[in-house]
Amino acid sequence: MLDKAGDYLDKVLKPVTKVVNGIGTGILLLMVLLEGVNVILRYFVRRPMPGTVELEELMLVVLVFLGVAYTAVQKRHVKVDLVLSRLPHSVRAVIDSITTLLSLVLCFLLVWRVIVYALAGWERGAASSILRVPFFPFTFLVAFGSALLGIALLVELLRSLAEVARSRQWLLLGAGCVLVSLLFGAIMWLQPPAEAMAFIGFGILLLFLALGMYIAFTMVLVGFFGSTYLSGINAGFYYLGNVPFENIADYSLCVIAFFVFMGYVCSEVGIARDLYYTTHKWLGQLPGGLGIATVWGCAGFGAICGDSFATAAVMGSAALPEMKRYSYSPQLATGCVAAGGTLGSMIPPSIAMIIYCIITDQSIGKLFIAGIFPGLLLSSIFMLMIYSQARLNPKLAPPGPRTSLLEKLLALRGVWAMLLLFLLVMGGIYVGIFTPTEAGAIGACGALIIGLSKRELSWQRLVTALLESGRTVAMLLIILVGAFMLSYFLAASKAPFLISNFVVGLGVSRYVIFIFILLVYAFLGCVMNIVPAMIITLPTLFPTIIGLGFDPIWFGVIMVVMIEMGMITPPIGMNVFVIRGVAQDVPIETIFRGIFPFVLAMVLGIVILTLFPQIALFLPSMMK
Repeated sequence: MLDKAGDYLDKVLKPVTKVVNGIGTGILLLMVLLEGVNVILRYFVRRPMPGTVELEELMLVVLVFLGVAYTAVQKRHVKVDLVLSRLPHSVRAVIDSITTLLSLVLCFLLVWRVIVYALAGWERGAASSILRVPFFPFTFLVAFGSALLGIALLVELLRSLAEVARSRQWLLLGAGCVLVSLLFGAIMWLQPPAEAMAFIGFGILLLFLALGMYIAFTMVLVGFFGSTYLSGINAGFYYLGNVPFENIADYSLCVIAFFVFMGYVCSEVGIARDLYYTTHKWLGQLPGGLGIATVWGCAGFGAICGDSFATAAVMGSAALPEMKRYSYSPQLATGCVAAGGTLGSMIPPSIAMIIYCIITDQSIGKLFIAGIFPGLLLSSIFMLMIYSQARLNPKLAPPGPRTSLLEKLLALRGVWAMLLLFLLVMGGIYVGIFTPTEAGAIGACGALIIGLSKRELSWQRLVTALLESGRTVAMLLIILVGAFMLSYFLAASKAPFLISNFVVGLGVSRYVIFIFILLVYAFLGCVMNIVPAMIITLPTLFPTIIGLGFDPIWFGVIMVVMIEMGMITPPIGMNVFVIRGVAQDVPIETIFRGIFPFVLAMVLGIVILTLFPQIALFLPSMMK
């Protein structure tokens, strides 16, 4: 019965969410074109379009909340499957039922409060300041998208309950619900002080993350409960109703959508394939040359992609078959692709760097520029690591065929698109022509023009890039909604600043504390994506970093390297599982063995960047 109800709802929900998401992703293309035209009008005609910022903010709300339900249907919202996957199937169904029920309750509370917020805005005539666009239709749209997400969660709940029914674990489910109720009831009864409540909230956060609750809803749960405890139920309801619209309708967040779209367009039009072909021709004849070519191909694609998962997957598909053809050791071949993929977040533009700057209120442009030399440093260390392994044991990575100078020169045609986009985006930011948000839109427009000029951007590929971008943006920004909820609770508790003052007052070397923080990020990188790892920890740890006197831009570079190192480190290493999906004939243990030298290489990179921080800070100091 439960299965049938879930299947019926799913059958209705899938086409509805697909159409709704299609409208949202169409809005993304309009956002890119609008921002591109506005930049051109401002710099060449000196007449920018009035109200562009307002329109971009409102269209971002449409993009995100028309896509959240489809993202859930496609199973693209992020969870940490660390404990749950190791439990028996019946127990997993019980835990899934409890966490999904909690998420569903929160979702419909959010819908209710957003509707209340929308009605209040309607009554007072809330509208944008320049174009006077009323806000209430967009806030109602937030409620509509969230309601669709709630129905998607209801489908998941019905299926989990059906599994509970098949395994006859109703008693265990009831006991679990009682335990969760007792947990929150005991906290309310004990009435811990505000500072202690922050630590309790963080413990609850870790507990529900480990149990596989969606990261976004875990943070909403802790933020709502903590704010309610500290400031009353009205404060909790206020944040539930206001945060989704007010914090997502933010022009600075459009930069995420623009760079994500640029990366997917570049992936669809074969820029990664062309990059690998060029580096293959120039470096393939060296010992370990194909591995070196893969690393530099990853660096080049990272310069226009911004995501380590995408870089590892795309470059792995291009490079692994070629290395297999030339009898490369599977552990070296997969290891260099997994490690090279980390350059996707290291070399700007980088989604991870954008999120860091949004949370810590730092300059996105400065952090982008700061990442260039460290990214090149890591690429060079990787190259030397591969070359030295191949020299010591030629059987690991035999040299490829020699190519003539003419072939090398002709192969340079494969890098023009990457170089053009990189210079357009990063050069514009460096000399002060574009803001990072504008640079993202110009880069996306440039990627579209390049795809059309190469005759590789078909309608189908454009639609694929839009759909993938829409899902990714919806996933990232819903996590940010949770982060904003959590940050309001932490700010009210004052715990981050108390921790900062305590740590600074310990009297130990700041580098001892710095090493401890690095180990925390290395661990987090093992078990989750870089973005939620930063979102969860930065509100607490960043004040400590500032209190210890470290440069926030330099620390942003270091932190991205550390979390990326965690993403190739056993036992979880998320990038390793991406490569496992591409190289399905290679055992996971083999990939982890191949990763080990690259982990040491990243440790060496961290040491160098710590001893010589100007490697990261020199270029930002020269920016206009």
